[in-house]
Amino acid sequence: MTLPRRLLGCLALLLIVLSGGSCRKSEAVAEDPADLEAEQYFISYLRIDTSNPPGNETAAANFFHQIFQKEGIESRLVGPNPARMSVYARLRSGGSAPALVLMHHLDVVPADDAHWTVPPFEGVSKGGYIWGRGALDIKSMGVANLMAMLDLKRSGATLNRDVIFLGVADEEVGGAMGAQFLLEKHPELFEGIGYVLNEGGSNETIVDYVSYWGIEIAQKVPLWVRISTKGRAEHAAVPPDSGGSAAQLLDILRDLQAMPRPYHLTPAVRDYFLSLAKAKKGEKQEMLLNPERYENNPQLAARLPAGSRSLLTHTMAITRLQAGSVINAMPTEASAWLDFRLLPGSSPQAMVRELDRVIGDRGELEVVLAGITTPPAPSNTDLYQALERVMRRAEPRSVVGPLVSAGTSDSRFFRARGVPTYGISPFKVNYYDGDTVHGPDERIRRTFFLQGVGVMKQIVREFCVERG
Repeated sequence: MTLPRRLLGCLALLLIVLSGGSCRKSEAVAEDPADLEAEQYFISYLRIDTSNPPGNETAAANFFHQIFQKEGIESRLVGPNPARMSVYARLRSGGSAPALVLMHHLDVVPADDAHWTVPPFEGVSKGGYIWGRGALDIKSMGVANLMAMLDLKRSGATLNRDVIFLGVADEEVGGAMGAQFLLEKHPELFEGIGYVLNEGGSNETIVDYVSYWGIEIAQKVPLWVRISTKGRAEHAAVPPDSGGSAAQLLDILRDLQAMPRPYHLTPAVRDYFLSLAKAKKGEKQEMLLNPERYENNPQLAARLPAGSRSLLTHTMAITRLQAGSVINAMPTEASAWLDFRLLPGSSPQAMVRELDRVIGDRGELEVVLAGITTPPAPSNTDLYQALERVMRRAEPRSVVGPLVSAGTSDSRFFRARGVPTYGISPFKVNYYDGDTVHGPDERIRRTFFLQGVGVMKQIVREFCVERG
């Protein structure tokens, strides 16, 4: 059908008017400039490759240092190696309350491009997600901490305590060149501190609703070891009766896997299970109630999800194997790297003695990292209570409770010095996205990231700003 020219003109005019109204409507609901700033900082940060090894964290430390300089916030780089620097910034107050440290680590685990659908260090934003190595572990929290600091500075808020931003190197391989170095060699940086917020918390997110905010108060104790065996270099066509160094190593690994690892319920894990049960229903809730029944009962504990079960016993993971270079020659040496996570309060030295006993004279044992045994952080402090208030406001029907982590973090260095240190995650993370931590296609939903930045700002304001 052909329309009159005058009618066509009227329709065109109407479309222009409607289009203009649409534009004005879009402008009216434009995003908060602070959100766009946070997103841009996050993407820029993800594009800095701080894979450890080798680390190269200085590039990331400089990234933050330059922002703080621009904003007029006291900042400095510090560390034992020009390529492995950490960044420290401090907002000073006239208040006398103990300072709060906002900590995260600058380094990330390496990423194999071949297994990613997007390049891991391009900070890609697409499909409602922000992708990149470190998106969840833990550059997102670094930017949330940054935005909380900038919010305090720009608003001119009256602080009741100093607030410290700390981005540390080397966490992924033990922290010796990061948090441990800073605490041992630069104690002046931590004068007057009373609390630390770090990674380590975990939230139960159902679609876009947080049912449980887990505040990490304790963690398992890491023990990383290397086991090596020796053998003669000879032709593989006539192997020795022993099977050679590689076969000897496999025998040792089988014996280590067969070591008894009883199930034991620590007080902190008990409190965690009972707290988490409040956010569950039906069978999942029933499994977490009366956790004493799992002690020394591996058959019953097998019903638990792997994450919960790992908190009841020591775990052992073979993470790296190395032997030989060609197929037709016996290797002179074979090595395995093992990651043990011991129950909270356990002694790494006691486990080393047990490993020595099992290995005997068949191989050599080298301790790569022996963690620190520390008491749980108290759950009755002013900071813990502030966390509860903010998290419940962010998700009114949610449960907030203490969490024990199967992993480890730099929190242990502060807890060992008696500083209440809490692991939190201000972000909603669905389980299928959470599975990308240390794996391919690590990502966070853009909306969840921005909401989490807002939660972090609220936490810091709640605890650090004077109330009129």
